[in-house]
Amino acid sequence: MDSLIKEWALFLDRCLETRIRADLFDAAATQLYGKSPLPGRKLAALLLKPRSAAASSLDPRVIIYVERLLALRKLDASDVLSAAYQYSRDRPLQSKEDSSRWNNPPELEEIIFHRLHKAFSTGERPVSNAEAARTVAVVSAWMASMVTSHTSSSMIQAMAGIQQHPQQQSINVREALGMLLVGLIENIRILDVLTKDELKDTRKYFTQSISTFIPFLSQTSLQIANRLELSQKEHDFHDKSLANGNGDASESTALEVAALQLEGVIDLPLLNTRAGLYIFLNALLVARPLTDDYIIINYLHVRHKIDTQNMATDLIAAAFDVLANAMYRNESSQIMFSLKSFLVNKVPLLLTQLTSSIYPMTSEICITTALSHVDPNAFPAFSQGFEDIMGSNNALSDVRQDFLNACLLHGLLPANAIERLLGETPMQGPPETKYFKKHLLSQCKDNFEKVNLFIDELENLDGNAGAIVAAVTKFISHLCETQMTMYLKTICNLLSRKPQALDVMLQFTSPASILRPLCQFLDEWRYEGDQGEYQPVYDEFGAILVLIMAFVYRFDLSYHDLGITYDSFVAQLLERGHHSITPEELTDVQGRHLGSWLRGFYDSDKEGLSNEVFASCRPQDFYLIVPTLFSQTVMACSAEVLSLDSVKGGLEYLHETFLLPSLVGGLCWMTCHALKQTHQDLDVLMQIFHKLIRSAPTSGDAQAMHSTIMSIVSSRLEKCFRTLKRRHPNRTDIEPLLQAIKGNLNYERSIYSSVTELEQWTNVPHSTLNTSLRHTVQQLSQWASATSLQLNPPSYTHRQVYTSLKILGASRTLRAIIDEVKAQTDAENGAAALDIGVSLICAPAIENSALPVDWVGSPMPASVSPRTHMNLREMLKVEFDNAASLISTDPLAAETIVRLHRRVEAQLLALSQSGLPTAQIDLPDVGMVDVQAQNMPDLDKAMNDAAAATIAAGGDLNMGKQALQRSLDEHLDMAAAGAGLDLSGMGVGSGAPGDMSADLGSLPDLDLGDMGDMGMGMGDDDDEWGLDFNNM
Repeated sequence: MDSLIKEWALFLDRCLETRIRADLFDAAATQLYGKSPLPGRKLAALLLKPRSAAASSLDPRVIIYVERLLALRKLDASDVLSAAYQYSRDRPLQSKEDSSRWNNPPELEEIIFHRLHKAFSTGERPVSNAEAARTVAVVSAWMASMVTSHTSSSMIQAMAGIQQHPQQQSINVREALGMLLVGLIENIRILDVLTKDELKDTRKYFTQSISTFIPFLSQTSLQIANRLELSQKEHDFHDKSLANGNGDASESTALEVAALQLEGVIDLPLLNTRAGLYIFLNALLVARPLTDDYIIINYLHVRHKIDTQNMATDLIAAAFDVLANAMYRNESSQIMFSLKSFLVNKVPLLLTQLTSSIYPMTSEICITTALSHVDPNAFPAFSQGFEDIMGSNNALSDVRQDFLNACLLHGLLPANAIERLLGETPMQGPPETKYFKKHLLSQCKDNFEKVNLFIDELENLDGNAGAIVAAVTKFISHLCETQMTMYLKTICNLLSRKPQALDVMLQFTSPASILRPLCQFLDEWRYEGDQGEYQPVYDEFGAILVLIMAFVYRFDLSYHDLGITYDSFVAQLLERGHHSITPEELTDVQGRHLGSWLRGFYDSDKEGLSNEVFASCRPQDFYLIVPTLFSQTVMACSAEVLSLDSVKGGLEYLHETFLLPSLVGGLCWMTCHALKQTHQDLDVLMQIFHKLIRSAPTSGDAQAMHSTIMSIVSSRLEKCFRTLKRRHPNRTDIEPLLQAIKGNLNYERSIYSSVTELEQWTNVPHSTLNTSLRHTVQQLSQWASATSLQLNPPSYTHRQVYTSLKILGASRTLRAIIDEVKAQTDAENGAAALDIGVSLICAPAIENSALPVDWVGSPMPASVSPRTHMNLREMLKVEFDNAASLISTDPLAAETIVRLHRRVEAQLLALSQSGLPTAQIDLPDVGMVDVQAQNMPDLDKAMNDAAAATIAAGGDLNMGKQALQRSLDEHLDMAAAGAGLDLSGMGVGSGAPGDMSADLGSLPDLDLGDMGDMGMGMGDDDDEWGLDFNNM
């Protein structure tokens, strides 16, 4: 058998090397197979084996040859899938297997899945019952492995604190496997095979795998998952092992009775509590603003139906509550400003929409009523705040006045109502002019200087911000269309140094509306002919890039949020703009660019960075090699190839505006490299850190941009320096760096809590994150109860929910909410607690939101981000499906789950029907944090049993003959069969150059899994791959 493997291995390698046409391959393969027949599994494994250690691209000839061998009936579908699985990243490592094994690129798996889906969906395959059984077995194993592999990766990233969505290629492979599965379970012959009693174990494994795979797939491909679920229900491919593991009929009957009991659970009275809307607005404003008009108005309509009077009153009161809560929690000044802007600039615009409703509403009464509910200690009269010696309330003393002036500006109040509502004469009135987008845009186009004035006014709390944001957003898009780069540079420089203005802009429009035109503009940036001086091009390009990076780092935006594709420049910069490229991976063009920049920076015999350096390298190419430039600089300086003075002199260029943006990628690479303990570069790194951070540029524009960039990377720098300080307590050069970035910290609007905040929840004796979350639900429920007279809101931040989901997972977070709602129900406060629980579960989220924020009213609606984890709604569905088993042990918990599930689904359904899109998920899901590796049965045994069962079930005669022939092939030495095959032109024969006895490495019997060493050090043990299809 070894000699046959060597013949075929050499034949296939030569075919791929010489790019043999399909028709010639057919003839040659048929001739060789006639002389040296090889089992399909071994043949497929030889063809699909990876031919390099880091295969990143697909050889299309491999697919062509696979299709030809399938057409020639030398392979079947199970052979191809088994071989592809053998070299898949999804296949788990076996006990003795080298962790550095070679894998095929995911594109190969994606194409194979799609091609076989077509074959099964058209009825072309399977050609035998044995092929059907073996295909089901290997697809079952692949589904289970994919769920475990991808889930493990997400868990590791979560524990490392990495926020990363699944890559598009990973999503493509999932979808392709899903489509193959569709082809299988809609194939009559596959279904017929799975009904045979002899294949009950195969069917059981298949149902277990598909029951886990469908919810996993729904996280990124809901449409395919829904189609699979329909087929699953139609053919009863459900895993019944958990529901009725012992097969006891009495237990099944008991569960049916319990299910009937749950259907009869009586709902509690429906309360629209003050705390419910308080939670909703907290979720919208906790980090990146999610304040889409549509989602807010629809949410209010769902809660209050046609009662616009109470809608407006509750909205105003909740906005004041959120601001008072932030003050009591000592939130940062930037967060306080963002909340004030929402109240003063956004809420009046929402009220004008409510007043235009067909249902009657008197805005003055609403505002008066809402202000009577506001905590007077948090929002004192202006004169009282001015006279307060402690000054503790001054921050909010003018908020009521600003809000009422904005309401006056938008026609919601008469002028004489202001003094009456304030209880004193206002210190200032509303703006003289109410802005409109159309007028502002016209002024900007007629006189560019106007846009600078309007951007400065974004930070005014006067009610005009909405019109300014709309006009500036449209004007930026207009400048991109007309390629007015000088104007774009001015606007971007002005905006990037105003982080509070960025907060205001995202309260009124989607990130894509602002940033997608800029990203596309950078994508399409080209040198056009001889432009003379190229340095100004870098200046303009860099200004735009800094603004994009400011948005991205402040609000943790992905390329999905920017509305761009994965292959665009900005997406690639976000993906690999902080990773250096190894010399082996550098392309020739990148190598030339890198050499040109290094010489320009550090060659003292040259004139420095000449115009030719800029002209020869586009800005897009430069920014992608910046980390490599830093890597080469550090390495050369550590090896004393470059002197430290030369490096410091060269780095002076990075303090000029045309290259300053490169500090983002460069400093990010340095922070990662400094934390590695595998080098001796720390002294050099510290010197460079001091040069780049503490030495401020000389010009005013450069100083402003440098400050912005320090803010962008401040979080990474702080983590790096504090870690180094713990490792090297005697170093005196770290603390000055921490002091230098102190003023730039807290730039990011993160959804996760700081260590200090986390300690506040967990440092109390007997307190954990779980108990602190329960305490929060308790406080909110008691404040929401009808008997509460408390005006000031309880302390709350939606970061607590995000942090719980991150650390505890969706299951334990939901369990804390359920347990406290149950406790409050037992204390006769269930109606209020139920509204709190529903509000927490349905709250909009930055990621994996049960209530998508689509910004449908923006110039560019938000794109759908990939799903990465279970949300609370999906976990509640899982709990609801299992609630019947709780009836006998904890009936109140079961009733609580049922009530929460009913209310959550009803609310989200109402939102979807009122015009707000929301994903309709009616199936159990797999939590990326909560899932554990499944106990997968031995695939070897599963395949053997499947094939044997098809024979026992009376499989067709052809199949029996094929199985017999395969068995003979396994045990007979057919080495001599190669005689007479003339393939000398391809180097295959008995001659020395193409001699089949050539040493190709250790190639023992494959058994589909063991391809021998092949230069990969994979060992000789048949069981190492976890796949053994002997006698199949």
